[in-house]
Amino acid sequence: LAIMKEMGANTVRLYGNNPNESHRMFLDEAMEKGLDVVVGQSDWPFIQAPDSCMRSNWHCYNQVYESYKMNLARGFLIDGNRSYHPALKAVILLNEPDLKVHPRQLTCKALASAFDAVLQAEKDLGVTGNPVALTATFSFGVFDGKAPGIGQMVEFYECIKNVHTAYAPRNDLLKAYRERWVNSFNTANDVTSLKSMALDKYGEHFWTSEVKIPLFIGEYHSVYVDNRPDLKEIVASIHSETYPFFMGMNFFEFSVRYDKGGTEEAFGMFGYGNCNLGQMNYSGQVTSVWDLKKVKDRAGDALSDALSAAYGGGGDALAKAPFRSHGC
Repeated sequence: LAIMKEMGANTVRLYGNNPNESHRMFLDEAMEKGLDVVVGQSDWPFIQAPDSCMRSNWHCYNQVYESYKMNLARGFLIDGNRSYHPALKAVILLNEPDLKVHPRQLTCKALASAFDAVLQAEKDLGVTGNPVALTATFSFGVFDGKAPGIGQMVEFYECIKNVHTAYAPRNDLLKAYRERWVNSFNTANDVTSLKSMALDKYGEHFWTSEVKIPLFIGEYHSVYVDNRPDLKEIVASIHSETYPFFMGMNFFEFSVRYDKGGTEEAFGMFGYGNCNLGQMNYSGQVTSVWDLKKVKDRAGDALSDALSAAYGGGGDALAKAPFRSHGC
């Protein structure tokens, strides 16, 4: 977190979490560092659990309700469980549902029932303070010839407006959508293609007299361009009056995913070195913590330095890291 802050970042995006564990310490640390947090629900209630909603024709209310209620009780809330933690700014109901829900026409029911479950869990615990934004982060895939990412968002908005044809909600989803929903998508496209394919088209659907829904990019990183000028331009687009709805982008990603292998290893801005800094126990599994080394893009530029320059950070963030190797 200290490295991210030194680079000029203001938000960290997280993926699936374990609702059995407390998240309070992490959120407190993020707030102390001046970082906002976007959390993601785990795939567990959707596709991984023995009783996942994938096995109940994508009616996800019960599974998401139980999981999210546990998250609320284990660190998401403060003030006697009446208000969201001030560091927590958004919750991603499901990452890339358009690639996970099959058949795809059931995406409406899956997301609507998950949305409903989150609202009901809040209501049952009496949560009223600091309401967080809610989203589903779509892929940048093209379906039925529609604009990538945006086509899926439009489909979900139509779903919410006509939700009773797919699902019987307990809460007013359209009201909650207009008040708390933000749109988001992941992309490996560069800024030039992104503008023509998505940003230039978004406003006509979601920044109108009928509705104003902000947008952020959940994953941004093209491995096919020189990153320094590309990152500079995407950050400039965030501040441009041309895209008043554009909230920001999360760079993908902090460290290399060696566990995934293949093309997935192309995205991290830090790799692991050979120095074992210590051990970490997470949920009973002991894992080594390694030092970090910079990863370079195709132009030979360190990704972390290019991102820091775009974010207006303090230069070589890794050199200012608050940890040191021991005997390495």
